[in-house]
Amino acid sequence: MPANASFDKGAVVEEWADAHFFRPVGLRIARLAFPTRVTPDQITLIALLTGLAAGHLLFYHSVALNAAGVAMFLVSDFFDSADGQLARMRQTSTRFGRMLDGLSDTLRFANLYATLIARLLVASEPAWFAITLGAAGGLLHSMQSSWVDYIKQLYMYIARGGDGELDLPEDVARIAATATGWHRLQVRIYAGYVARQARTFASSVAVVRRLRATDERELLAAEWAAREQGIVQQCAWVAQNIRFLLLALLVVPGYVNTYLWVTIGPMTVIALALVTLHERRAAAMLHDDEAPRLVTAES
Repeated sequence: MPANASFDKGAVVEEWADAHFFRPVGLRIARLAFPTRVTPDQITLIALLTGLAAGHLLFYHSVALNAAGVAMFLVSDFFDSADGQLARMRQTSTRFGRMLDGLSDTLRFANLYATLIARLLVASEPAWFAITLGAAGGLLHSMQSSWVDYIKQLYMYIARGGDGELDLPEDVARIAATATGWHRLQVRIYAGYVARQARTFASSVAVVRRLRATDERELLAAEWAAREQGIVQQCAWVAQNIRFLLLALLVVPGYVNTYLWVTIGPMTVIALALVTLHERRAAAMLHDDEAPRLVTAES
């Protein structure tokens, strides 16, 4: 078993709850599965099914069932952490596995927001209001999560001098050129995600391209780490763990509307501020006269 199987993301990227709670438990699950025939994709499926069951329990107007639903979400996240660690232990990590993991997260939370819409409808909220509020909450949650995830991916890739899991549109285009059948459909779905992120983080993607073209990766990595560390750490305010806390504090006692408004309002403002500041700092790196190493690739 590889010594670094847990793939430590570092104190900057890893939230406290992940480093001290979710990842250690996930690592235990992965170690138990390592000598068996259980695959990472099967563990991803367990995470998905557990998350779907968790969301269903939040439909009922019962503190006990709602609390059980939040607890099941935590269990789902244990398995969500374990699948990637098992793949790295076996050195079988693939783009498809990462895509499947992302799809699992999307389905778990899409189911949650559909359940909250149904709960509002049963509580006699007007249909237009319940559907609009729930759909807006779900959509904005998805956007916030994808932005935060990409900021962390960029940090790991650039700050480690090209180490980590990050694809640009041109990388996916090379894969798509040889993909066939079902794999081609998977690549097209993934290509859409990569293209959207590249448009949102245009300056950051430009920095990645410079990183790949320059011989001074260590200098660029150090500068990126110094500039972006604070932003990456602040991503915890809109990342997944904060959702579990909000579910416990607001949905369990019955404040479903408040949970959705917090997702739509304050969390969106925070996420947009993080993306804007992140891109401004990336653009500053590209045009900083004190960093001529960044322009050598175009000389």
